[in-house]
Amino acid sequence: MASEECDALQSDELAVLESIYPTLLTTHPNPQSKPGRLLTLTLPITLPASTQTHLSSTFRPRQSTSETPTGTLTLDHLPPLILRVLLPPIYPLSSPPHSIYLRAPLPQSESVENKGNWLPKSVLKSFDSMLGQMWREEKEAMGEGQGVIWKWMEWIVNGDCLAESGKIVDGVLNLGVPPTTNSSAFLASLKSYDATQKHSEFERTAFSCSICWENRKGNKCVQLECGCIFCTQCLSDCWTLAITEGTLESVACPSPPCVKQRALRDKMDSSSDVPSDLLESVVGPELKERWANLKERRMAEIDPSYTVCPRPTCQAAVPPPAMPDTPTSAAPSSSKVIRLADISSNPAPSDPTPPEAPIAKEDRWAAYRSCPKCHFSFCLYCASTWHGPHTACSFPQVSGIVKEYLSHPEGSMERARIEKQKGKANIDRLVRQWQEDEMNRQWLEGRTRACAGCGVRVEKSHGCNHMTCGRCNAHFCYRCGDSISPLDPYQHFNTPGRPCFQKLFEVDSLGEPINVVLPEPEVEGTGDDFDEMDQWDMRLLVEW
Repeated sequence: MASEECDALQSDELAVLESIYPTLLTTHPNPQSKPGRLLTLTLPITLPASTQTHLSSTFRPRQSTSETPTGTLTLDHLPPLILRVLLPPIYPLSSPPHSIYLRAPLPQSESVENKGNWLPKSVLKSFDSMLGQMWREEKEAMGEGQGVIWKWMEWIVNGDCLAESGKIVDGVLNLGVPPTTNSSAFLASLKSYDATQKHSEFERTAFSCSICWENRKGNKCVQLECGCIFCTQCLSDCWTLAITEGTLESVACPSPPCVKQRALRDKMDSSSDVPSDLLESVVGPELKERWANLKERRMAEIDPSYTVCPRPTCQAAVPPPAMPDTPTSAAPSSSKVIRLADISSNPAPSDPTPPEAPIAKEDRWAAYRSCPKCHFSFCLYCASTWHGPHTACSFPQVSGIVKEYLSHPEGSMERARIEKQKGKANIDRLVRQWQEDEMNRQWLEGRTRACAGCGVRVEKSHGCNHMTCGRCNAHFCYRCGDSISPLDPYQHFNTPGRPCFQKLFEVDSLGEPINVVLPEPEVEGTGDDFDEMDQWDMRLLVEW
């Protein structure tokens, strides 16, 4: 009767354990049909909080010639303990469970095969003995034995075992490096296991997307480095639109607090950049490649040390060359010979003025550039194939040549000389390019204002003088071009004594806005259409 009651109690206890921990409990057939149940418990340890962990070489063999450096990391999960236990037929009323073995195997990786335990045998023995001690305490308290497998599993899984064994002191977990491995490999294996468990836990948890506000499982969500979580579909739509339109600043966390924080940072700060592997997993390889190209081009536009590859089929951003470790030119040595007799007989008076430092010569390799995409080597000044450091550029000062050419009358001997020296086709091409650039420059200076953040030209068609750049989100004044604070942008216009005081809106004597680019009127047909214009249309036509 007692054995039947024990068997029923064992079945009830195992049913509860399988419902709570379905993946941690395995029941094996008892060999040779012996009485009792044979179980294997796989018990991963979850620390109560992100626990700081110190690694020491306490358990390394003494014959080690080099001292292993101490490592420090923060962990939430530890590798599982594996217990093989036999439940006797009279458990739990009259006999405790019999532990066959308890191990703490090192986590395995694809590259390294780890052997041994990550906890010393003395600690494992104390954990093992606690199983029988718990059964005896329950028997003394209740008068008969009780099931203790669940209680012991909770003691292990929650990490209480480490605190009671002295492994956690003042919130710090102290682990010794096993003698079968080294500290770096042990550190890497613990980090890898912890990251894997965090990822699995994230995929099983439901989160609320900050864009669509729907609950999604973690396997359909993305967590950014800032901690914000979005469903993959919403974040993909957001970043796809940003990359397609070229607004690279929007390829970041779209939550309002993070957007506000980025607005206060330096526009050249790249700390908010999304990792390329994460971006590719969200938008795919094609958009990720476009994002990288746009980012390089943007850097070439903002950073004056960057340039663009002159090949029309490439046009990739070319960074400046790395600074040399040695100076480009050495100081010239003095040619004066100093004799020992001159020093001993008539020492020269000391000159209080120090000698002038030699003027450094121009680095002849300063104009060299090499495209990282097509590997085209070219000159920064003339945009031609690299002609070497000792050969001057064919057109070192294009603007000066064009101005000199245009200063002479058409058909003059001076123009013929320049055409013969440089080539008429080249001169015509340079003149057309210079005239186009000059007209563009005059148009930009007369109708636009440069952004104070990235330098892109902005044209105002209506509204106030408080401008927000559509490229870098910088706030600036359209009237004077100064950068203004995004926290209080109107302080710039409300400070007495400043040139822009009370100039948020500018109007003329008639109350009409000034410093605004108006669209050109569309005039169709002949003079008959002019009769239907009002005074405003006529004034616009006269101005244009």
